[in-house]
Amino acid sequence: MTMLKRVPIFLASFILLNSYLALAFNANIGHRSVVGSVSRSAIRMSSTAAAPNSEQKSHLYVPSNRDEYYQGNIAQYLLDLHDDGATLNFCGGMMFQLVLSDKLQTHLKSVAADSSSEGKQKQPIIHPASQSLMSRTPDYKKSSFADNIFSFHGRELRKIPTANGGMGFVLQLSYADPSATLEEVSSSSTAGKGADAAWNGSPVDPQGWSKEEIATYDGWRSDQFRQWRKCSMYEDEGYSTFGQEFGNEAFGLNHRFFLHLDNQSRMWLSAEDGCEGTPADDGSSLMKKLGGMLFGIHLAIVAVCLLNLHYVGGYHAEKKIF
Repeated sequence: MTMLKRVPIFLASFILLNSYLALAFNANIGHRSVVGSVSRSAIRMSSTAAAPNSEQKSHLYVPSNRDEYYQGNIAQYLLDLHDDGATLNFCGGMMFQLVLSDKLQTHLKSVAADSSSEGKQKQPIIHPASQSLMSRTPDYKKSSFADNIFSFHGRELRKIPTANGGMGFVLQLSYADPSATLEEVSSSSTAGKGADAAWNGSPVDPQGWSKEEIATYDGWRSDQFRQWRKCSMYEDEGYSTFGQEFGNEAFGLNHRFFLHLDNQSRMWLSAEDGCEGTPADDGSSLMKKLGGMLFGIHLAIVAVCLLNLHYVGGYHAEKKIF
């Protein structure tokens, strides 16, 4: 009799979980995950177009193929990673989708198309393996400086259900004021805690760093001491479309980033605090195809467990009573 009573509960739980998986699979298969349905920075792919297989995109992930394909055009490489919805493997398994702001995309497209000597000087730099930390790069200063060549402004963004990689993570890079300069820190300058130089740049990218992020940046410090921002804070500081692009529950932290190689010639996108990720060859994996589906699966599993625990608890209580 007890088993008969438990069957409907477990059956309902099974149906709930499988219904979620079926809906998620049907909603995602054949589509690239979209970060912000109204954002021009979002990655889009036609549902009727066949996605290239991993071998066809090996120039995005295999160092020798990358070097042969791009011939030093790193601007185009970053654009292609963005367009492909590529994920970066941070800390041995944290998958962040790379997203470039609209203004940075426009800048990189101009650089990528300019084959003149002046244009080549604007190409992003991939530092050698010996400079695997930002603090090891030439002329390093603790500041909010970025020039879209040696370093970039960016953010780690979290709790984005549609992000590729299945973990709800996005790594956003944006455009920094190229006309700005570094100054000595003084009583009249604005700089983050521990800064040894002040950057006088302006917020020139609508999706980029706000004046508040520039003025208080302290990315050389531990994340636990730094200012994380929620959607409302981003929008109050001028990023008016943040919620539309990433969702109202998204939150993040600004970092400076730079590119460097390792001893295997893999490219790494590294934050100032040393956390870094390399392009992950997961184009053929189920996780990539289903985009952010895994972000919500745990909710269904939790619901299943709660249903069963609720019944089991009630059953034991019933045994005690009778």
